[in-house]
Formats: sequence, structure tokens, C-alpha cells
Amino acid sequence: MGSDDLLHGAQSGAALSGERKLAAILNSLGEAVITVDRDHRISHFNRAASRLVGIPPEDAEGKDCRAVLRASFGPAQHDCPMGELGEGGKPRVDVEGTLVRADGRIVPVSASWAFFTSETGEVHGFVISFRSFEEIERIAEERKSKFPFRDIVGRTPRIRRIFDLVEVVKDTDSTVLITGESGTGKGLFARAIHELSPRREKPFVKVNAAALTESLLESELFGHVKGAFTGAVADKVGRFEAADGGTIFLDEIGEISPALQVKLLRVLQDHEFERVGSSRTQQADVRVIAATNRELKEEMRAGRFREDLFYRLNVIPLAVPPLRERREDIPLLVDHILKALRKRGLDRVRAVSPEAMRCLMEYPWPGNVRELENVLERGAVCARGTVLGMEDIAEEVREHCRPRPKESPAVAAGEPAVPREESLRRSNGDAPIGEKELLLRTLEEHRWNRGSAAAALGVDRSTLWRKMKRLGIS
Repeated sequence: MGSDDLLHGAQSGAALSGERKLAAILNSLGEAVITVDRDHRISHFNRAASRLVGIPPEDAEGKDCRAVLRASFGPAQHDCPMGELGEGGKPRVDVEGTLVRADGRIVPVSASWAFFTSETGEVHGFVISFRSFEEIERIAEERKSKFPFRDIVGRTPRIRRIFDLVEVVKDTDSTVLITGESGTGKGLFARAIHELSPRREKPFVKVNAAALTESLLESELFGHVKGAFTGAVADKVGRFEAADGGTIFLDEIGEISPALQVKLLRVLQDHEFERVGSSRTQQADVRVIAATNRELKEEMRAGRFREDLFYRLNVIPLAVPPLRERREDIPLLVDHILKALRKRGLDRVRAVSPEAMRCLMEYPWPGNVRELENVLERGAVCARGTVLGMEDIAEEVREHCRPRPKESPAVAAGEPAVPREESLRRSNGDAPIGEKELLLRTLEEHRWNRGSAAAALGVDRSTLWRKMKRLGIS
């Protein structure tokens, strides 16, 4: 074999090695990646692309990408971006579109592509990557299910600050005092603190101080021995014992009597207590999280709450804002609550009309998130269609949201005021507007800007994608 043959063999071996290395790299990626030569032939089709498109790599490689990639990236673009080369195509990042799988199912995707060029600028091919919104949402839901804040929804600065504070104190045993109005979700934050802490494998024990009389509450907290009082027919383990090694959550701490406050103060100071009717001292290795909807400083001034107990409890103060002070979170909460209702079987309602969402955001919510949950559950039970409209919202909420004549520009101009929801119905007589028509009209109003349309509908973008796919809107 001559030297030229050896050189050629070495070059061929190096090229083959390079091809295998590139294939291994592409197959290691979780994102669908496809490379295409200048003649439109697919040169690499990684495993993620195979899963997304629904065909094996060997059935795609070597084929014309315009035949394999049945996709849409806007009215002016081709199925395969390589078709733009003759039109001065440019690299693109995160272009939203849809891709038709081999089984005919339409998948919402985000695509990015760039061109391979020589030193002289000549285009030799391109690489395109896809991200499925379905996969993004699945991963997000999976992460959310493992995240202790999964039931706490919010993006407003005050809520984010609470998240940050919880992250700071999670690894400590410091006592936390959570304050806020009834229905704001204080218990959810207490559980999140526990689930993030090193004590998460141990019990999380909750006691509602407002639900029990003083004598029963003392027995619940510390336990009792047989014969301690009438009806004590056997020894009983208290909540502090039951929470050993874990966390005890004392809800409505402001309702505890002054006499019981003294005993609770001892537990916080010395980690010791006795069962009711016993003189034997027991140890309590627990982290204490307390919550109240009362203003404890006012209770102290009135002599109803011990000052020393307050300062023992108020090591890490955490104030949960009422819903009326975080209205921007209402669309997120609505979407979260509707998903939870669907898991319970109340799956008729899939969205909230823009007019109803506006009303929900204007209502002051004296009962906070708990009241919002009740209103949505009632609407989900009584709604006549898949979209929750104004007529499906509780009367007390609707009454508050009805516009006054002076607030209506149409009335001021001498024209009859027509709610948006009613105008949407007119094309279909008196029947409520269908979900598909509502989505189409909202998309048209926002010039098919999916982000703006999703915000108007009170859902996130991935939820809007799902609805569009299910209803055949592209």
C-alpha cells in the first residue's frame, strides 16, 4: 500500500471517528437536534428528534428535510428553514410554531436554527433544534410536584420575598411566627418550611388552638395520664411527643389562654413539659412554627398575650399578604385552582372568560385565597359551559364588579354599554360562547400574539398551547 493510500485511509478513519463523536454528542442531548446538508438532506437526526417526530433516525437520515419536517413557523416560512437559503434566510432563536408528528398529532414547539458557512460565507447546511412545549410543561409539572412550594402560587415581590426568606431559614431550628388574615395560606407556608428542612422525614403535626377548649387543648398539646380528669381512661400521647424530631405547627396561637401560654413558654425556653396529671418531666425535640390572624402586639397591650411568649415566637417573622394586595397573582391562582378541581373530577370548566377574570381581579376578597377557591369550585359545579363566565360567578362577587354608569365610556357617549362577554355571544344568539370561538376571538384581538392572549384569558402560555392543540387552532 502506497503512502497516498495510507494517508487517504487515515483521513477516512478520522472522518468516521469525527462522525461518531458528533453523533454521540447529539444523542446525549435532551433537545431535538437535526443537521441538514446543502442539498436539503438530513445528515444527523438525534434520539430526541426521533421521539419528537415519531420516526427512527434511519428513516430520516438521508431524506429531504422538507418531507420529514412537516412544521409551521409562521405564514411566511417553509416547513424546513433550509428553504429560505435562496431568500437570504437568517439564523433564528425560539421561533414558536407547530410540528406534525408521524402519527398526525400536532405538537406545539419552539425552534432555533443556524447555518453552516464556509470561510467565504457560502452556506453548506444548517442545524435546527426543537423544544416541545408539552415536554417543557411535563418537566415543569414534575419539578413542581417535588417542590415544597407547589401549592403556593405567586410572582409578586412580596410573595417572592417570602420564598427567599423560607430558603434562608429552612436549615435552622429557629421558631417562625406566620401572620396574615384568615384564608391567606399560612398553613401552606408552615408545611413548606418543614418539607425543606432537615426534619422533613419526621412528623409534621398541626394543632388548631381555636378549635379546642383550654383543658382539651392542654391535653392535646402535652398529653395526659390515666385518671388525670374525668374521661381520662388511659394515658395519651400529646402533640409535642408525637412531633418528636419533627415540626409542630401551632395555628391560631393568639387564641391560647394566658395560663396555657405560661406552659407553652416553658417548652420554647427549656424544651420540657409534663403530661396533664403527671409530675414526670419530658423532653421535646421539636421545631415550633406558629401562626395567627390577630395583631399580637395589640393583644399584648390589652394584656391578653404574654410579651415574653411573643418574643419567643417572633424569632423569624413571616407576614403573608392578603389577596387584595397581590391581585397580579389572581390569574395564576385561578389556573392553579382549576387544575386542582379537575384532579377532583370537576373537569367541565377549562378556562375563565376575560370579563370574568377582570371581575375576579377587581373583587377585594375578604376571605382571601380560600374564598377564591370556594367561588371557583361553585362556578365549576354550576357552569353551563367549558368557559367560566360572569353568570357563573357568585352573586356577591358579581355585584361588586358591575360597572357604574359613570365608569362606562359607552354610557358617557350616550351609547348602550355592552359587556365584552355579551358582545361575544351575539353571533350565536343567546347561547354562551364556545371555548374555541372565545380563543379565536381573543387571539384575533391580540393579533395572534399568544403571550398577550394568554394573559387576557388568565392562563399561562403553555396552557393556551394545549387548548389550541385540542381545539385544532393553529
